[in-house]
Amino acid sequence: MKKIHFIVAIAFLMSIYACAYAAQVICVESSSFDPSLSQFGVEVKGNKWVETTEKGAINGTALGGPGDNNHAADLGEPYIVIKLPQDVKAGESTKDGKKWAAWARLYEPQAVITAADFNSFFIRMSADAKTWIPAARGDTSLRWNDPSAAMFPDSVNGTDILFTDMGKEMPWFWQKHTANGQSTIDPTLAVGANYIEIGIRESDAVLYPRIDVICLRNDDKLPSDAEVPQYLTPVKSAGKLTASWGKIKSIY
Repeated sequence: MKKIHFIVAIAFLMSIYACAYAAQVICVESSSFDPSLSQFGVEVKGNKWVETTEKGAINGTALGGPGDNNHAADLGEPYIVIKLPQDVKAGESTKDGKKWAAWARLYEPQAVITAADFNSFFIRMSADAKTWIPAARGDTSLRWNDPSAAMFPDSVNGTDILFTDMGKEMPWFWQKHTANGQSTIDPTLAVGANYIEIGIRESDAVLYPRIDVICLRNDDKLPSDAEVPQYLTPVKSAGKLTASWGKIKSIY
């Protein structure tokens, strides 16, 4: 009996150890931005973040910035800032040697017309929404951009560009920050709270890119629409409460 109790105790301790040091996946909707930290709904340098109803979006809407596409001068403005809904656990931060990937669920209508237009967002990370990496807004070392030299759906390679549940019906796809060699650094996450800033880079009055869900992960696995419900937490955003993924999904 003592031997059985010992084995059970060891198994229990091992399970605690595994949970404490398990890889993390943190997903958040773009619509869960913090209004007090963001430039939402106001025109800045010829662009304005808007939220629109989009077929195929996880909760029915996505964010984007229609505008003049003057990204060389606009340098990541306007931007939105999102506090990640889960803290990074001890042992899982960048300083702990964990490499994080930034995946975005994107809708890019221009992707069926050209391969390199109206498709990019800047990304920055911070532990306090004050000190950011990269330091300069508009720094191209971290971004989602030019998923491929091919147009959708040929751009989807199954490695760093993935189909969503929409398949080839519409140009929705999951894109990793390193797709097509666009980012030279990886996201930096600290133990505890973290913030992500998303800035408009390329835009168009109509065919501007939309961003739906962001998944930051250090498990080296690929995202999918099916896994989103277990990570996505409904949050209050811009004066509203987002509906559950399952409820919206059942409509389509």
